[in-house]
Amino acid sequence: MSRPEAPDPPLAALAARLRRLSGLTGKTDIQSPAATFPHQPFPELGPAAALGDDAALLPPVATPLLLASEGLDPALVAADPWFAGWCGVLVNLSDIAAMGGTPIAVVNSLWCRSATQAEQVLAGLRRASEVFGVPMVGGHTNLHSPYDALAVAVLGTAAGPVLSARAARAGDHCHLLIDPNGGFRGDSLCWDAATGADPARLRRQLALMAALAADASVHAAKDISMGGLVGTAAMFCEAAGCGLRLDLAAIHPPAGVAMEPWLTGFPSFGFLLAARPDQEGRLAQRVASCGGLQLERVGTFTQEPRLVLEEEGLQEEVWRAEEPLTGFGALS
Repeated sequence: MSRPEAPDPPLAALAARLRRLSGLTGKTDIQSPAATFPHQPFPELGPAAALGDDAALLPPVATPLLLASEGLDPALVAADPWFAGWCGVLVNLSDIAAMGGTPIAVVNSLWCRSATQAEQVLAGLRRASEVFGVPMVGGHTNLHSPYDALAVAVLGTAAGPVLSARAARAGDHCHLLIDPNGGFRGDSLCWDAATGADPARLRRQLALMAALAADASVHAAKDISMGGLVGTAAMFCEAAGCGLRLDLAAIHPPAGVAMEPWLTGFPSFGFLLAARPDQEGRLAQRVASCGGLQLERVGTFTQEPRLVLEEEGLQEEVWRAEEPLTGFGALS
């Protein structure tokens, strides 16, 4: 007959329980992003700015700030995790650019069922951070989640006039600014003009919107979101409290691409711009100097708050203010 084991001393038992505490063991998930991202995004700020503290220390700024956040489609995270990570950064950078801003730093929140799945998402996040020159400065990681999900946020500055969508007015011209290079990724409606592009060109493009704001060649803008060109146009109208006649004949998809996916897809780089008619020449010069982009005047903003598609003398209404879309309408 074996002798009964003596109970652990109280301190040893407590320490054993603490070593098994999920709130402690779960912190090992952070090793994945720690192995992915540079630990000192702003070396000039010293050790306090290194990753791993409770919050990120950022360089001081003397201008208003912009903050954007996006949650990625779970289906994209599951099916194409690297591209989901890439897009998590890209879509937020576009949101900052749409308001004439310059990005400073990125954070992410990642939930994955395994470290293997997370590895690809983190790789996509890092690649986009490096290509666009915007450091990843923190976030949250859970590698024991029952699902895969990703959210990303970007902080930026607005040194010049802010390109609020609410600034569009009846009589303004609506321009489509888009990168037509690349192609749809797989079977999705995600137009990929960026993953294989020259990083220097991508950075020039990202800085273009701030330049357009600074010289007032554009005074309102909207990033083309997952709602596509037409969905973004409706949100633009709702925010501005005006309407838009969208001329389909003025929209030219790349060779081999049909009109409908071009109207509904998510572009790597795509914006709707509002500009006064007398700014058209200067706007065209600015865009041409950036290189690689396509600028088209695709419509005119109108007094009546509705979105209308026009083609060969026919008109079809897509949206009107009596049927709210986002609920963020014009300010009274």
